[in-house]
Amino acid sequence: MLLLEICGFTHTTEVGNHSDPLEGGVAMNVSARRREIADLVHAAGRVEAAELSARFAVNSETIRRDLSALEAAGDLQRVHGGAVARTTLAVEGRVSGRIAERRAEKIAIARAAAREIPPFGAIFIEAGSTTGHLAKLLPDRGDLLIVTNALQIALELTDLGRSTVMTIGGRVRPASYAEVDAWALERLAQLRFDVAFVGANAIDTTWGLSTPDPGEAAVKSAILASAQKAVLMTDHTKFGLRAACRYGAIGDVDLIVTDRGIGSATVDDLRALGTEVRLADG
Repeated sequence: MLLLEICGFTHTTEVGNHSDPLEGGVAMNVSARRREIADLVHAAGRVEAAELSARFAVNSETIRRDLSALEAAGDLQRVHGGAVARTTLAVEGRVSGRIAERRAEKIAIARAAAREIPPFGAIFIEAGSTTGHLAKLLPDRGDLLIVTNALQIALELTDLGRSTVMTIGGRVRPASYAEVDAWALERLAQLRFDVAFVGANAIDTTWGLSTPDPGEAAVKSAILASAQKAVLMTDHTKFGLRAACRYGAIGDVDLIVTDRGIGSATVDDLRALGTEVRLADG
């Protein structure tokens, strides 16, 4: 059954009307700046403190005060390095653009996750901007079957001549290049994997794992069900977000591999739910 969360937005409460001195440029009214920050969070789902500091030409302490005030007003939730909207649904961009974002972190995550590749057997690599970096790290072995629902991953592995590569078929989503829907689900029901390497659009310790698209949600759920071990590869920006279609709980993955930008409190919460967390170096 498709689960949907319908969320409403709150309005920013103004806190003071004085202006902050800027490190160059014209001073901006505090309440106006905070309203704009709240709008940015609601539109993008997440903002980075460093980017806000540069955008408004104020120091990091000023941004911290802004985020604290907005959190107290109920407009957002502070996370390590920035803030996320309390009620927004995660926004999905095209994978072709996302794969270049936080490239260093994603490569480090792929290297840390590659330790889970078995000596032989079958693995699944799900479509995604972080899982896409895993392809270059796979060993050149004929005894490893690599199954994927990502066209670009299948093509890259085939060009490199690494192992045996198979796709599951299905409708290809333009946003993610992922094969989804009935054909994909029928094939997954007939397959079992030693390890599945999966990505995520949004991870919340209460809502669980979620994605904006119901077709992808169904395939993601089937991948988890077909895997003996599920390894979730994601950068820290996906934590604290929710999307419309829930497809699993935190406990449905055995290992989460992420970068060191994740907050220690979030790591503690994830481990308390019984899931191993590995922080990638680099």
